[in-house]
Amino acid sequence: MSGVFGFIDTRRNSAASATLARMAQTLSHRPWHVIDQHVTDDGVLGAGRVAIGLFNRAPQPLVGASGSVRMFFCGELYAGDRIAPDPERVALAAYLAHGPTFARELNGQFTAAVIDQTRARLVLTNDRFGLYHHYVAQIPGGIVFAPELKAVLTHPAVRNTLDATALAQYMRFQHVLGERTFFEQITLLPAAAALSVDLHTGTSALESYWSFSDLPQQPERGGGALGQAGLGRLNDAADEAARLLKRAVRRLSSDALRPGVYLSGGLDSRAILGLSERRPITSLTFGDPACRDVRFAERIARICGSRHHWFDLRDSRWVTETADLHLRLTEGFHSWIHAHGMSTLPAARELIDVNLSGWDGGTVMSHPDSWAGLQWPRADDSAALVEDFQYFNQVWTWPGITEAEERLLYTPAKRREMLGLAFDSFRAEHRLGEAYPPAVRRELFFVRQHCRRMTQYFIVFNRSHIECRLPFFDYDLFDFMFSLPMSLRGRGQVWHALIGRALPSLARIPNAGDNRLPMPNGWRRRLHAAAVSARARINRHIAPIFNDDVKLYADYEAWLRSDLRPWAESILFDPRTLERGIFDPAFVRSLAARHMSGLETWTIGKIAPIMAYEMMLRHLHD
Repeated sequence: MSGVFGFIDTRRNSAASATLARMAQTLSHRPWHVIDQHVTDDGVLGAGRVAIGLFNRAPQPLVGASGSVRMFFCGELYAGDRIAPDPERVALAAYLAHGPTFARELNGQFTAAVIDQTRARLVLTNDRFGLYHHYVAQIPGGIVFAPELKAVLTHPAVRNTLDATALAQYMRFQHVLGERTFFEQITLLPAAAALSVDLHTGTSALESYWSFSDLPQQPERGGGALGQAGLGRLNDAADEAARLLKRAVRRLSSDALRPGVYLSGGLDSRAILGLSERRPITSLTFGDPACRDVRFAERIARICGSRHHWFDLRDSRWVTETADLHLRLTEGFHSWIHAHGMSTLPAARELIDVNLSGWDGGTVMSHPDSWAGLQWPRADDSAALVEDFQYFNQVWTWPGITEAEERLLYTPAKRREMLGLAFDSFRAEHRLGEAYPPAVRRELFFVRQHCRRMTQYFIVFNRSHIECRLPFFDYDLFDFMFSLPMSLRGRGQVWHALIGRALPSLARIPNAGDNRLPMPNGWRRRLHAAAVSARARINRHIAPIFNDDVKLYADYEAWLRSDLRPWAESILFDPRTLERGIFDPAFVRSLAARHMSGLETWTIGKIAPIMAYEMMLRHLHD
């Protein structure tokens, strides 16, 4: 959504202005979206930015004193404990002082396109985590770039040839990996990238100014996290993490914009709300009223004194009502079964300007079940690779298409091309992490491959209405947490200690994910866990005496068997789907029948990707 866009075409297309205008039009989804554009006199370069009118309100491009350097900028920068008031000027000054890798000197979440006519180059760069998705296509004599595929595809030199490996990945993992997209010619701009393009020749050079290998590492020490010395070190780590997180939250709510928190029953959002000093502050929750997220969030909001708003998701009509906009914003990379929150955005825009998002806080802080059962540290041998593949296929989202089902999924002609692509590409991405420290290798792989390529699309579609700030991706906090040895950071020990020490009143409310108290391992946590297990056994084997909270905020599985069934069948069994020669019609019908029977659980993770891919084809390819 928000970001920079444009092209370099050294063939001097006479229709440069019209091409840039088409790109801008595809990126404007709502009346409040702001577009700025610039085309060079020779038609070689066109560039612009799209925003939603909350960040970066001054017209762009920003022009340097000499008039030869222009910058389009999206996002914000941080200076000490404050948000920099003029991030565009700070970024432009950094470029003038440091050149193409100037983003190394900046702290924030941003992307920028610098047009330097003196040096005859364009520099496209982003923050170290790539928190604004941008896509790039190499064309004869230049490049095309934009925050959405559809804008890149408007350029006449960009082909819409489908990437078979991306399809294989999407069917197995429900998202793609690395920098791939659904189209062979278009890639995702890597995080911490400095892409320089020569305005005379159109040749480009990509440089990375930061990587996970740059993370500091604290050595393991004797005592262990459970010994007396280890306990003291655990508490010290929790206190420092709490200090850094609180500072990040304070910084991200230090301006005049109205902050809010999308509050669940998990740990990430409760920590942000609990540590926030900004008052008043708004919290928003969505879901079935009986689910843990809604019930626990209401208790958290009451303790924190937030102005709380709840949005009911018992009715599935919102899925089809928002499906088109969700598709336009996330372009198939994010299946419709992850669109929760879309229906709340119009109301959210009236209540808040910026969401202090807990996005993937559990990943940064080490979620209690992070790589549960896997040994640390451990070499990435073949057994570990297979194990990791299984996690991505069956654990980290809805269980997906299995190895046996993959052999039935495609038509016979397509099957020969597809089999093995998902695993081989997974192994290739795995090998890119061999330079990382063994103790964090898997989690860094998870950050790059799952967080950035699947869950970050929650941020993408949120940014169509409101801005998002991401406290857990504060540079200092991220560096500190990933510097900790696994004896401290593993299984959420620091995370639980932080909640228990800094937010003791919130530690008495269970985590919605596992219905356990978020406090360090101790008698209270064990006693509560035993009571929860005992109640569950009584409900199951004797009588439903105790309240049994619904775990999920929305029941997509049941909806697909009832209200959403006609919509799903109109996609799955449409002649366009069945006659493409990609998916085997007999298997698609069999899979749908398995789901509709209700005899098998978790089949939606197998059906939804087929639907989403077909929806993407109609939106971007046909």
